[in-house]
Amino acid sequence: MSISENIVQQALLLIKPGMTIGFGGGTTVGLLVKAAANLVNEVQVLTPSPTTRQLATVLGYTVIDAQYCDRIDLAFDGCDQLDHHHSALKSGGGIHSNEKIIATLADEYWLLAPETKLVNEFDTKDPLVLEVLPQAFALVMHKVARLGGQPTVRTASNRDGMTLTDNGNLIIDCHFPSYQSLPNINQQLSALAGVVETSYFDHLVTNAIIGSPITGAINYLY
Repeated sequence: MSISENIVQQALLLIKPGMTIGFGGGTTVGLLVKAAANLVNEVQVLTPSPTTRQLATVLGYTVIDAQYCDRIDLAFDGCDQLDHHHSALKSGGGIHSNEKIIATLADEYWLLAPETKLVNEFDTKDPLVLEVLPQAFALVMHKVARLGGQPTVRTASNRDGMTLTDNGNLIIDCHFPSYQSLPNINQQLSALAGVVETSYFDHLVTNAIIGSPITGAINYLY
């Protein structure tokens, strides 16, 4: 059994009939959606991920929209990096704004990750990512540069033009030489007009299931 499968088996124990469950994106969460299919008629599902939504729909889950929901029981997601203080970076997928809505709705927000994603300090290999209204493009690029970052607009690899979020906004990858002041940088950028959300999940993680690729052991964080 792979480390992802071990993590999924532990996550399955948390899902009970009658719950409303949030499923994020990524391979491990996809495995969990499939593994929980025996409860397909007993839970409702929310997801910020178009890929997960398609999978859940095909499997027969009742998928509801976040705009009609004011709380959910549990949410499961992956991450790029996770620290020991309930914070995470979720920079890769470009759906962090919608993921934060699900995380905030959830009574418990669980991250499922291998031990390699757990860090003492965030590594700058993953950018701080902003979802930005198109009208605020120049303003945000200037502000990021003033804060010492190098902003880059994310472009699509298989089409001509910029990558747009599901909300129709731009994605700006911000590379900083250090994340020592990440909470402060995040706060300043979050408050900037036109920034919808950032990929820094500041103290939003309530629990995590961490798997060791070496020993296969599963640990619960927090």
